[in-house]
Amino acid sequence: MGRFVIRTRTHHIFALGCLSLLVLGVVTSPVVQAQVLYGSLVGHVEDSSGASVPGATVTISNKATNQSRETITDEVGNYNFPTVQTGTYTIKVSLTGFKESQQTDIAVTLNTTTRIDVTLQVGQMAETVTVSAQAAVLQTDRAEVRAELGSKVLQDLPVPLGRNYQQLFKTLPGFSLPENAHSIPSNPSRALTFNVNGASRSSNNTRIDGVTGTNVWLPHMTSYIPALESIETVNVVTNSFDAEQGLAGGAAVNVLIKSGTNQLHGSAFEYHNDNALKARPYFTPVNQRNPKQVYNQFGGTVGGPIKRDKLFYFVSYEGTMDHQFAARTQSVPTLAMKAGDFSASANPIYDPATGDPDGKNRTAFPGNIIPASRIDPIAAKINALWPDPNIPGLAPGKISDNYYATAGFFLNRHTVDTKLNYNVNSKLAVNGRFSVLKYTMHNPEVFGDKLGGIYVANYGGNAGEGWGGTYSTTIGANYVATPKFIVDANFGWTRMDTNIEQCCLDQKIGSDVLGIPGTNGPRRFEGGWPSFRISSFSVVGVNDNFMPYYRSDPQWQYTANANWIKSKHNIRFGLDISHQNLNHTQPELSSGNCDGCGAQGGFTFGSGPTQNNAAGAPSGSAYNSYATFLLGLPTRMGRIYMVPDVFTTRTWAHSLYVRDSWQVHRKLTLAIGTRWEYFPIPTRGDRGLERYDMVNNKMLVCGIGSVPTDCGVNMSKTMFAPRFGLAWRVTEDFVVRAGYGITNDPYNLARPLRTNHPLLLGLIVPAP
Repeated sequence: MGRFVIRTRTHHIFALGCLSLLVLGVVTSPVVQAQVLYGSLVGHVEDSSGASVPGATVTISNKATNQSRETITDEVGNYNFPTVQTGTYTIKVSLTGFKESQQTDIAVTLNTTTRIDVTLQVGQMAETVTVSAQAAVLQTDRAEVRAELGSKVLQDLPVPLGRNYQQLFKTLPGFSLPENAHSIPSNPSRALTFNVNGASRSSNNTRIDGVTGTNVWLPHMTSYIPALESIETVNVVTNSFDAEQGLAGGAAVNVLIKSGTNQLHGSAFEYHNDNALKARPYFTPVNQRNPKQVYNQFGGTVGGPIKRDKLFYFVSYEGTMDHQFAARTQSVPTLAMKAGDFSASANPIYDPATGDPDGKNRTAFPGNIIPASRIDPIAAKINALWPDPNIPGLAPGKISDNYYATAGFFLNRHTVDTKLNYNVNSKLAVNGRFSVLKYTMHNPEVFGDKLGGIYVANYGGNAGEGWGGTYSTTIGANYVATPKFIVDANFGWTRMDTNIEQCCLDQKIGSDVLGIPGTNGPRRFEGGWPSFRISSFSVVGVNDNFMPYYRSDPQWQYTANANWIKSKHNIRFGLDISHQNLNHTQPELSSGNCDGCGAQGGFTFGSGPTQNNAAGAPSGSAYNSYATFLLGLPTRMGRIYMVPDVFTTRTWAHSLYVRDSWQVHRKLTLAIGTRWEYFPIPTRGDRGLERYDMVNNKMLVCGIGSVPTDCGVNMSKTMFAPRFGLAWRVTEDFVVRAGYGITNDPYNLARPLRTNHPLLLGLIVPAP
């Protein structure tokens, strides 16, 4: 067995932009780079003659929590506060022989750099000059291409029902229109998918309070969407990524949950929509009114102090209740067809018991009527359960879109976000967040429990009863060892549990009720209806070959970083380790040849057996297909068998980075760094994956016998991803920014290899 090497895809990124901004001051910029979860506050201190002022004491104080930090300007008058918690600050600058300078209302947001330059006036320190800061219009100290959505923007801009912050990405350059994707059980948060700058939709990385929460099974979506009222800021970077920001080739999205302050704050909200506000669906039958729908999204927030200046809390709740009288148009056989009377067919219905073995020279049933004695007894049982056409005004004999199915649908979802912040002392601050989403969904099948079929509400995406929960937590801390050396770390854990099951799993309808050998099985997920697919008619039985499913996907991530300021250099370095698990009970064969072949078994009926295969004979029609069904002659049948009760995968990702933000010149700053990333091949819970050995034409079960656990695959350990950024203030109102970087795409092989052979076996029997 040979070994081969896999290198993940890379994206080369180059961005150059020229921005106009009134630059605060004309002196040297301090070396700076903001952090993903924190911000930075920098500036230059000079006297009224324009000379730099070294040795001045600079103190910043958080207006909401009274947390403060202090530093001294360096030999050229620069000061630098990296890893600053977000909020509104007051900055004081003092030095003997000068009046104290104070600036208020300075906003510091995550992953951004705020510049405040100060001019000291000669005078006594007891005198204070106070200035209110003005919000910067554009960035001048960073090379990246980014945008920011603050809490006011999130709350004031119109957002469609569901109130998902990702809807506002359509206002940002480089984004495709965000779209809904997948069923409610697979995506209960209703996260959106989008492409950024032409990159894969799976190349976006969303972090909540510094920790990634990707949907492990569907990596193009995030697993959890916080309530809109609980979000303080959404920071989006789409190009010229800093070395700290990895695992993203499209967009790096950083979401910050609100924190409590010394002031008690709260809010309450209710959003309502119903069918009275909607137009009547165009294709609704004339005898039906506008279907009932009642949508309510409501909740509130509260935050404040537990102990002033020390311990703070924030809590948010959001409830979503979507109740609908759902409807769907289906195609069912007519009364005459169910009785074997196909006289309405323009084409003959041929008797498959006649003619040649290859289907030629068959004889048509007299009058296109199948005798009752020829109707298959299993087909007769199903035949009796079909509903009759119920749409008024149909043309006689119409067999498509002739049945209007209705049933009640509901989605009930509850989301809670909580956060604690503790200022242990002037050097150490810790925070913790816990978020939970719980949901239930009821989406009946169009023909009810007696016959199954597709889901009645297209919005739900899967048929049956859905339930589950998403649990997400982060614990973070930052420690100011000295004004020049600061460390921060975060640990995050997320688990997404989701389930959906169709009706009747406790009954073996295929084997025990219908009497079809080989259908169903001893395990519960193998129970219920098999699938029956009659060409041109609606599916009866189980509609999807991947139902039911039960998923539990935990993941955790640890990040640690340090900032070291040394002369003209601000060096930041750190690590990022993540572990993702899949634990799925879901019999799903990803093959178009087994459409409808689920764990219960499936049967397809085409027109071939009741056609004449001679040259020039009429083609088949829906009548021929249903006649084939009545005769009990499937044109394809099959079943899939899931060997273990649960599919498991385990995936690791390791990253290290270092970046030096270096002030080359008083108006030129370079950010130079690199990432190192290593993505081992995934494993099962108790061994390696499986791999097809093309040389010897056999499947290798990795980690068993002489087969190595890594399947003989060498994952590259030389994946360095260099990053470069430039910020050049050409004049006081003209800035040039440029950046270059390589991103390694961490596409998780656990998804395509989840149901690998021989863990999942498919039996497909085509017609002779």
